Amino acid sequence: MSQERRVVGATIVADPTTVHREAELAWSGVTGRISYLGPVRGPARPGDLVGAGRLVLPGLVNAHTHAGMSLLRGYSNEEPLHRWLERVRAFEVRMTRADIRAGLRLSLVEMIRSGTVAFADMYLWDSGLLADVHDAGLRVLAATAVFGYDAVAYPAASPQTGAQVLDGTPALAAEFAGDELVQVTFGPHAPYTCGAQLMADVAGRAARHDLAVHIHLSETARELAESRERHGCSPIELAAWTGLLAGPVHIAHAVHPDDDDTARLAARGVTVAHCPVSNLKLGAGIAPVPQYLTRGVTVGLGTDSMASNNTADLFEEIKTAALVARGVAQDPTAVGAADALRMATQGGARAFGGRLSGRLAVGEPADLVLLDVTAAHATPMPDPVAHLAYGARGADVTDVVVAGRPLLVQGRLTTLDEDGIRDEANQRVARILGQAD
Repeated sequence: MSQERRVVGATIVADPTTVHREAELAWSGVTGRISYLGPVRGPARPGDLVGAGRLVLPGLVNAHTHAGMSLLRGYSNEEPLHRWLERVRAFEVRMTRADIRAGLRLSLVEMIRSGTVAFADMYLWDSGLLADVHDAGLRVLAATAVFGYDAVAYPAASPQTGAQVLDGTPALAAEFAGDELVQVTFGPHAPYTCGAQLMADVAGRAARHDLAVHIHLSETARELAESRERHGCSPIELAAWTGLLAGPVHIAHAVHPDDDDTARLAARGVTVAHCPVSNLKLGAGIAPVPQYLTRGVTVGLGTDSMASNNTADLFEEIKTAALVARGVAQDPTAVGAADALRMATQGGARAFGGRLSGRLAVGEPADLVLLDVTAAHATPMPDPVAHLAYGARGADVTDVVVAGRPLLVQGRLTTLDEDGIRDEANQRVARILGQAD
């Protein structure tokens, strides 16, 4: 039996500027990489995917989330960030490791079903949780969150202090060094929780161990004002001053850059995760994405957690990112369909340090998604890229392939027991809420 798998007769969006119609895409079941992209070479064989009525695109990359938090979906909906953090924290301290694992697995189901193939995450991570992601077949850039040297981030789940997490991160990264799907980074939460000394320490550790850093910076106007008062500079400038921007660093939000921050981010090759739905829901503001793109800053799209977003559907982020930027600028060209799709694919992929390109091409990993485009909301579809930006939904996803492995086949999950995962999540949420004061 041939080790080559194919999608035959589909419209294929190889990247936001390249569309192949009535085309074929093939990949090796051995290497997990794309072996052919072009005109159809022959009729579909058993095991091939029939592309009629399907749109193929690169798998989406969630540039920032907290997958273990999905049990908090809808828990706090109308509160400003700092009050929201207090409520979320009160829930989190009651979460056991098994609760966090249940939330992670629920997020994996949702991400696969809505076309995400890779995600950059900050939360509790250990060998077993990373193995869960590997077994599910998704890619992860995982950072264990640190809130200070002495802070125990998840007291019911792990006794580790921030200092212990920092000490253990290089070993965890080494454990998965040969894993194609798993990468580990340092995860200082934010300047207002960690402080400048810890940030400088992380910068040194990251350089010594050749690891990246994932951090929240400049999410709210209040954070910017407090940083100016305490440190005399913005959170982004503080990160530069501590050396944190000297190596590979991935920044969540960057909604409120100071005057010179955009130039800093562009000069250092920083990747920024833009989370428009979460930022809007929390009233945190709207990141200056057109400015970032014009100045050469690499921007990806993230959902943030299910506590501040309610879904892991990156198609919502694609549409929101484009439309909000246009509304603010009062300019329909501020962020185009191709820009928004590129952020959700190539932009997020850049945070993975060269492992992913976010496009479909011969030699690239076979990370791809198929959408059903036969429904009324996809008819007519003169421009596939515009449809992906403005009309597509996560629910349209029929098939997902990561590294050549099918994770979703005609709407059926192949690596996860969705019913069991949902049942367990509901039971655990009921217990946690029952423990509330």
